[in-house]
Amino acid sequence: MSQDGGHQPSDSLRDGMDAPAATNTALENTPLLLDPQSSGYTDLDNSVNTRDRNNPGLSSSNGCRVRHGHGAGEEHGDLDEASHARQSSPRHEQRLNATPPQTSSTKQRLWNTISKRLVFLQRDENERSPLEKDLVRRLDVFLLTFGCISQVIKYLDQTNISSAYVSGMKEDLQLNGNELNYFLTFFSISYCLMLIPSQVIITYVRPSYWLPGLEIGWGFVTALIAFAQNAHQVYALRVLLGLFESSAWPGMMTLFMYWYTPLELAKRMGFYHSCQALGSMMSGALQVAVLESLEGKWGLKGWRWLFIINGLLTLLIGFTGFFLIPDYPGFPNPRCLTASSPTSSSPSTPSLGFGWLTPAHIQVAEDRLKRHGRTDSKKITWRAAKRTFRLWISYFIPALYIASVLAPYGYNYFNLFLKELKDKDGRPTWSVEQVNAIPIAGNGVNVVFVWIWAILSDLLQTRWTLLVAQGVIGLIPCIIMSIWTSHPDTTPISAAYASYFMTYMSLGTAPLIMSWLSDILPQDSEARTLIVGYSIAGVYAILTWSQVLIWPASQAPYYHYAWQISIVLWILVIIMCWILNIIDVRILLPERLAAKHRASRQGLLSPTETPDSESE
Repeated sequence: MSQDGGHQPSDSLRDGMDAPAATNTALENTPLLLDPQSSGYTDLDNSVNTRDRNNPGLSSSNGCRVRHGHGAGEEHGDLDEASHARQSSPRHEQRLNATPPQTSSTKQRLWNTISKRLVFLQRDENERSPLEKDLVRRLDVFLLTFGCISQVIKYLDQTNISSAYVSGMKEDLQLNGNELNYFLTFFSISYCLMLIPSQVIITYVRPSYWLPGLEIGWGFVTALIAFAQNAHQVYALRVLLGLFESSAWPGMMTLFMYWYTPLELAKRMGFYHSCQALGSMMSGALQVAVLESLEGKWGLKGWRWLFIINGLLTLLIGFTGFFLIPDYPGFPNPRCLTASSPTSSSPSTPSLGFGWLTPAHIQVAEDRLKRHGRTDSKKITWRAAKRTFRLWISYFIPALYIASVLAPYGYNYFNLFLKELKDKDGRPTWSVEQVNAIPIAGNGVNVVFVWIWAILSDLLQTRWTLLVAQGVIGLIPCIIMSIWTSHPDTTPISAAYASYFMTYMSLGTAPLIMSWLSDILPQDSEARTLIVGYSIAGVYAILTWSQVLIWPASQAPYYHYAWQISIVLWILVIIMCWILNIIDVRILLPERLAAKHRASRQGLLSPTETPDSESE
């Protein structure tokens, strides 16, 4: 059993794996975090009768072919069934008849140990059918690409207020206090209030209607900010912007959990999450370009043109979402479907309208959910909400997520740090163009490291170790900045620059936490959706007041307590990851193994979920 908190899904089983490794891999993705009286718990034990009625050809013995080894929670397996499962496969017969080597070299034993830990070394390119590979490619080309572009535009709209503030907005609107903090605070309040309702609505209204509709709304609001004449008008528009943007990030993350498997999920979440940094990079680069080319055009200042251009881009991307968001595997978007030959067994090219998924792709997507012990989307009811409210994980994951987001939050004020630096003669150290351009390099570091963390997480199938690694890296700049802000005269300014850039290396926690949540709760889609909402709502609930108190613009760049608080938060993240990994490995994982074992014996798993079928 993996001791790193990572979860190896059933599709990583390969010929040549021993029984314990096969058991740990095959039986891993079903949680038992729920109240035994809850519907989420009884789905596994009680839905067999329904499945048998709906699938009369499915024998109750289908799932009994899963091997039983000495995995967590299973001291004694059903040896007869395991023996029958192995003997039913010619490949297994060949392995049983093969004569094992009498001795094994140290190098070979070491390699075997490493290969068992590195999931990607166990993967076989033949494990997925051509149709399934084609499905994943299409999801990447359409769903993931739309999500990434939308996220770039969203974060561009969300953060361009800081770029505009340092590029003339402060002087034009006579913003002499903490108005920038209040712009972010009003946005955070509305974002927080609408986030959980949006997560509930998305289970009743098609995501292909809800998400693009909200995006079009915030596109209009963004463009209107260009015509604001005072801070109060900006406050009102920022409230509307928060309402419209609330469901974008959590809604897309929730969709990824339905369409991608555990070996695919963290990478896609990482690519999507990294687009926040790309949005910030574009905001700075766009502001530089606008100041140089559109300043004074038609009587408008450059910072006003920034909002107009952002709004137009948002409207354009929003309309494409009606055709690129596939909704859910069990309830697909008809605008994404195209006709295909019912007898065709190979991937077909979409030919009708905007369709990019065939009915065969949808069937494969549903099979993938079953194969990895996941359920399709369900409408969130009061009963599901109350059940989620009673789960301890509903508080632990949001607390971990909040701490990991707030710990490195100082990077958001890198441009303000640059703007407030003065030379010995009192003149600004950096020009307006440089203030917008320098953070672009930091966001480039962010993009690279978010990808690195996400790719490593899927390859190694571990979440907690990489979260702890980011916590250790994040501690270093916080300690340095705590010293620099207290002793700026004796601490080199180069240390402060290096610290800001190093902070960007620790911004890849969100994809790993959300992937870990998906691993822990594969069967409870309602709880997953709500917990994602809780987590992000918690962040913005704290940001509504913490920014003014912890990161006040009037204290920049010498914040009094901000970096010290970040140190505490990073230590908290490290401790919480360690605790959650212990709970996961010692308690949750054995329960998931036991739950899936029961499901296999009751016939809830399809034949494709058994080790023999997968190896063939």
